[in-house]
Amino acid sequence: MANKKKNASANPNLDTVKDVFRKNRHITNRIQQKTVFEATDLSEKYYARRIKAVMHLLPEMKKRYAAKYPEMDMVSEFAEAASFPSITYDIIDWQMDVCLGAAVWLLDRIWEQEKMQQLCDLLPKEDDGAELPVIYDTRFSEELLGRTKNVAANRYGEGERHIIPPTFFDRREGADTFHAVLALVPDEVKEQAAAHLKQKFWEWADWYFEGLYPIIREQKRLEKKLERIHREIDELSVQKLRQKKPAALPFASPDMLAANTLMSGTAKEVLQIGRQLAELEEALDDVSDRLSDYRFTIFQINLMGKQAALDSMEEKHAEAMRHFPIDDPYELCFALLYLLDADDDFVWVYSFMTGAVCRAAYMLPWSIETYDEAYDGFWFDEDAWIPPQPLDSAWYEQNYIGDEDLEDDIVSDVSLAQLVYQSTGTLLPRDMQRFDSGVKWLRRKGLKPSQASMLCAVMNILGEASRQQKYLPDGTTAETSPIEPAAAEQAAEENAQLKRELTQMKKINHDLSQENAILQDKLSKAEKASAAMAQELADLREIVFNQQRSVPQDKEEPAKIAFPYRTDRRVIAFGGHDSWLREIKFKVPDVRFMGEDISSAEVIRRADVVWIQTNCIGHNTYYNVIDLVRRYGRKVRYFKYASAVKCAEQVAEEEEKSKA
Repeated sequence: MANKKKNASANPNLDTVKDVFRKNRHITNRIQQKTVFEATDLSEKYYARRIKAVMHLLPEMKKRYAAKYPEMDMVSEFAEAASFPSITYDIIDWQMDVCLGAAVWLLDRIWEQEKMQQLCDLLPKEDDGAELPVIYDTRFSEELLGRTKNVAANRYGEGERHIIPPTFFDRREGADTFHAVLALVPDEVKEQAAAHLKQKFWEWADWYFEGLYPIIREQKRLEKKLERIHREIDELSVQKLRQKKPAALPFASPDMLAANTLMSGTAKEVLQIGRQLAELEEALDDVSDRLSDYRFTIFQINLMGKQAALDSMEEKHAEAMRHFPIDDPYELCFALLYLLDADDDFVWVYSFMTGAVCRAAYMLPWSIETYDEAYDGFWFDEDAWIPPQPLDSAWYEQNYIGDEDLEDDIVSDVSLAQLVYQSTGTLLPRDMQRFDSGVKWLRRKGLKPSQASMLCAVMNILGEASRQQKYLPDGTTAETSPIEPAAAEQAAEENAQLKRELTQMKKINHDLSQENAILQDKLSKAEKASAAMAQELADLREIVFNQQRSVPQDKEEPAKIAFPYRTDRRVIAFGGHDSWLREIKFKVPDVRFMGEDISSAEVIRRADVVWIQTNCIGHNTYYNVIDLVRRYGRKVRYFKYASAVKCAEQVAEEEEKSKA
């Protein structure tokens, strides 16, 4: 028995790390439901590997930070960061498509090595239908991007999770397509990408501990003060036992009792200490909430919004982490998959690695808003095609100096269109004015006039290039037998006439199809708007009815939905108390809770559904949200309860209805 006890405490650091992991698993399990450990990567296999990684990196963590932050227990704080139930790699991939970012990096490196044919020979011949945003790349086709992404995403088998799926822990033998593709990239290039990601891991850790340390110091200061008060209470208790029991005083408030001149000095001291004790406990609760908010926010800070960041940490740290520098986001997306394939400890501690990867993914072009031609405002206006502008002759006026002809000693004047062609072989779009209206829009976003003009020209060229169509002549059948000249001439005339008639019929059919599609779309929108207004009115009536009846809305019942619940649509929510927000975020992690932050109308424009918690939202915020919802035609729903569980169930039930 003695030996067993000795072995159990042989590694106190490991005991501490396991205790912290168990605590966070227990907290997470209380908030969530059965699937929580899978959603937060805290199920048994993940749990064991993450603890192992923390223990391997702990010596280096102590070496870097223990002396710098002497009042911080580096073992427990590193374990807290590594086990805190925040965002995971698969959630980042699901929201921002890390695998597509990795595929772009792989294709660029293979292209540089001039091994594209070898890659094409390796890729699956069947198109597995990769899920891609609307995307156009000047170098690679959409099909090639999709197939390369599929190789990266399904490297451990097909499934819903693409970064660390449960199949990661299965034994894999023999060569596979992913490793064959990796072999096309030089080892030193892959190792350099991995080194860059590890560098960002330590930079993120630097900022994390610098921001955490003041909160820890404040917590320890309050805890010491609390201990001192408890000692004083114990001493007074001893004194009271030695004294006679005082006569009972009539009921009165603590302030009245304190002012009572008949009260003994000891009793007054007890009341004063009691007030101090209550204030200290409240202050400690506030610090504890700040710690939780800090740990929850910092690793996914770009997804939380500016105000949430400022509420969780000092402005200096909030701005530094929101704009954390990443040189090449595509490279870090690849490096994550590469280090995972090597089962590297750095990725298994999550925390600072999760923060760096989330930041890199947030910088990908498609991460914030996927392109939708119908709403871009440059090619379509409320589904109506915007016709091109006439050719701008300024691009073709020869006002610039060309290259000198050494043989004839002649210098030709050239135009901008000619300079572009001489350098790229590319013809400028005939409409170079389509994006001119975007200059003001870009200026409002902080671009300088020269930057806005340049970017509009770039968007104009790329927008035209992405819409290039390959128009081919209609196929014709050649006769093998000789044809008389007269018959051939007559057949040619008849064929030409039929082609003209066919072209005319195609045009008529196209016009009718477009008109029908427009009418169908308008009808569909009108029906949806009517249904949405009816649902919104019903929700409001039920809320008012419940309030008038004084029906308690926060009565807890067993949850009907398994949490955390994953939403397929883009869902945002406004309003809600802090305690309500802290609880509901774990239940529906894909919902973006804005509080009262309405600083960007784009958030509502991109949303599929907007939820409002009416029991805690300012009038100005509410009416601003409603105005934007009406402007963009978005669906609005109201939370009917104060309970976070019931509200989360509302969201889940609404999502299930949308799938039916």
